[in-house]
Amino acid sequence: MLPHSKITSVGRVTGPLSGAEGEGKTDVFLFDLDALVPSPFGRMDDEFARYLTRFAEQRSCYLLSSSNYADVMTRLPAYVRQAFAGVFASAGTELWGKHDVLVRHEHDFSDDLYEFLVKVVQTSAFPDKCSPVLDNGSATIRMLLAGTRSTANQRKTYLAWEREHQELPAIMKEFQVRFPDHRVYRDSDTSLLIMPASFSTALVRSHILKRHKTARLISYLAPQSAASYAAPLCEALLNSDVLSEVSAPSDVSQLLSYEMRHLSGAELPVTLPVGKMAEV
Repeated sequence: MLPHSKITSVGRVTGPLSGAEGEGKTDVFLFDLDALVPSPFGRMDDEFARYLTRFAEQRSCYLLSSSNYADVMTRLPAYVRQAFAGVFASAGTELWGKHDVLVRHEHDFSDDLYEFLVKVVQTSAFPDKCSPVLDNGSATIRMLLAGTRSTANQRKTYLAWEREHQELPAIMKEFQVRFPDHRVYRDSDTSLLIMPASFSTALVRSHILKRHKTARLISYLAPQSAASYAAPLCEALLNSDVLSEVSAPSDVSQLLSYEMRHLSGAELPVTLPVGKMAEV
């Protein structure tokens, strides 16, 4: 892992941070759901889930997702969620504990904003829209013209169409002009995420520091997240914090192998789940 100013790339995973920057601090880990389970229709591999749970039972770990908590539950086994100290769902606007929501940021989106989105849906040239296309959180709106309940094949069809027609960048540009007090992000290849400008994912770090006063935050974020809704979080990290950009469980496993070795005090590589090692 490297200091956050040097984000690691997949296939170039490095060893633990050296030097004195992290001395005297407690390491707290933040995992991006899209790095642990890359497919929105997938579920975490059982062997990797047990490996991650063993780690989360020894260190304070949190999860971050742009999706709502219901989606998190479908992609992550219950015993993994229970091992985490908290789950930041809906792009960090909600913090869930083991059984209930602990923090929730509320925002009332205006009628003008909803009317704009309705117009976007009505005027979109994509021919196979599937209702519903909007998913509301306490302070977020996700828009997916293929349908929030669309299948993998339907989203694949929409993605091919979108790459040819480039509607989403035009929608984002018009939205930013009309609603400067809100932010719109491309949180996936097929969806847009809307949040009030009054909320920033940098608050995720603040919430963690309230619970862990001397924390050094070690984050594993998917590239799409780091470039979109989680960018304010990345910008808020200090030099002592660590950020790694990863795209698959194999990369997470390899990075965690260093942490597992540190926990055990051993210098030899630990055994990772079969098939979970990334090429270096």
